[in-house]
Amino acid sequence: MLHREARALAIRRIEESARTETDFANVLYWWDKLDTNRERKERDHETGRSAVPPEWGAYKLYLSDSPSYDMILRRLMLAGDFLDIIFDHPETVHELVTDVDLSKILKELKPHLQNMLYYLFLRDYSITEYAESIGQSDRNIRGIRETALKKIRKLYGGILTYRKKNSLPMTLDEKFSLIMACGRKRKPNRQKHRM
Repeated sequence: MLHREARALAIRRIEESARTETDFANVLYWWDKLDTNRERKERDHETGRSAVPPEWGAYKLYLSDSPSYDMILRRLMLAGDFLDIIFDHPETVHELVTDVDLSKILKELKPHLQNMLYYLFLRDYSITEYAESIGQSDRNIRGIRETALKKIRKLYGGILTYRKKNSLPMTLDEKFSLIMACGRKRKPNRQKHRM
């Protein structure tokens, strides 16, 4: 009999023999312990792009406080996770997002906006670098970026509002985004009164 099977039988016996409040507290303790262990195992198997330590097989010139996107892709490739590398193109940027609704919003953007978001946010180009690469002014790129972000925020804000109204599960980041979006809408326009 495996250790895991023996533990499952022992916990089942504890559950079935629980009669008093302290016995049930002991059952809850074991359930919490099993849940914590299960969640830890799930976290260990998830791919976290921002949580990759640069010391894991990085070249010396890549050692920095913030690992570059290329270094993270290289690490994922060495681990055998090729999906991010396959979809590492501006036209497939929507495939890199786990939220279905946000992925749909990004997919429906115009190609030049997908291209801009890819290079500014994933490849970490500065606005000046990106503007020079496509032959436009950085002022124009700033305006296009703000317009694209407003459009994404508006569409995604509607989705988040729908989720909240229908009591659908939301992550902490989604709740924070919704609060920030509501805060922007509620700010009154302050007009200067002339005397």
